[in-house]
Amino acid sequence: MSSAKKSKKKSKGNSEEAKPVSAAAVYPICIRLLSLTSVSIAVHAKPGSKLAAITNMNDEALGLQIDAPGKDGEANAAILDFISSVIGVKRRQVSIASGSKSRDKIVVVEEVTLQTVFDALNRATMNQ
Repeated sequence: MSSAKKSKKKSKGNSEEAKPVSAAAVYPICIRLLSLTSVSIAVHAKPGSKLAAITNMNDEALGLQIDAPGKDGEANAAILDFISSVIGVKRRQVSIASGSKSRDKIVVVEEVTLQTVFDALNRATMNQ
């Protein structure tokens, strides 16, 4: 019988290899990249609040309290104004893609990166 030694391969540097990180692993699902310069945000609006604020950010939707009533599109205009001010873009870069008559909406922000939107919303969530 021959005795065979099992040798361990020695690796240089870190034993852990760098794995690419997907956008789904870093960002919540409610924030999606539409194109290189457009981002969509799933929003659950709560109109008629005392002040406009982000209540939560989870995989389902970004929770927003809006200080405008849900009549005649006033809450929609307030949502667009609030999101544009939080992210730091012009009002014309933000629009509602779907859900204009519902509490659940898809808001599209143009000429901005996914990282910029996530960082701005995360900062606004932490400041409250």
